[in-house]
Amino acid sequence: MPTRPEFDNLITQGSSEWRKLCSNTAYTNAFPDKHFDLETVLKADVRPVTVSHEKSFTGFFSPDKFECLKGAMSFDEIWNEIKSSETNNCQPRVYIISWNDHFFVLKVESKAYYIIDTLGERLFEGCKQAYMLKFDDSSLMYGKKKKKDDEMAICSGKECCREYIKRFLAAIAVEELEEEEKKGRVSAFTLHQRLQIDFHYSSFSSATSSSHFIF
Repeated sequence: MPTRPEFDNLITQGSSEWRKLCSNTAYTNAFPDKHFDLETVLKADVRPVTVSHEKSFTGFFSPDKFECLKGAMSFDEIWNEIKSSETNNCQPRVYIISWNDHFFVLKVESKAYYIIDTLGERLFEGCKQAYMLKFDDSSLMYGKKKKKDDEMAICSGKECCREYIKRFLAAIAVEELEEEEKKGRVSAFTLHQRLQIDFHYSSFSSATSSSHFIF
């Protein structure tokens, strides 16, 4: 994992590369909001990174709650696939996760999971703090009881990473869309846009210097 100064430098480099993409009219014509997709970034050859589609996953948060998503792979099923592969693969794995027009990185190790989020373009929208989160056997997640102010343990260990993604990223969106579904106001496009999550298995495509990170 990068040190704090190295992480700060990565954010600076990433912002610079994003501005370069914004200066390309072909890219901005395709993405007027400047939220480029991963395929565009890979084609721009910003970094020597490749994605293995065979080892990647696409699914949805809580697909069983929405009629048009029933039968689709769920986030929990993806997570179970990632967990089960730990027994056959002791090497660290890196996934670029795309969800709701945003990207962050998940690093999977035998003893810990890491979430790395530089916030990207959102740094220009008032989000001023990137972060790295580590989830290992010492991790605990607490939640408030409904009728009391007391806190109770929700989960422990590396599974806190799963719950962090579900509760802090997707829970509000799922709840809002459930209400819209009951009123018959939600479209399949909206469900895909807000609930689809992609795990892109990533690795270096060539030898790189120590100044580059795939985490």
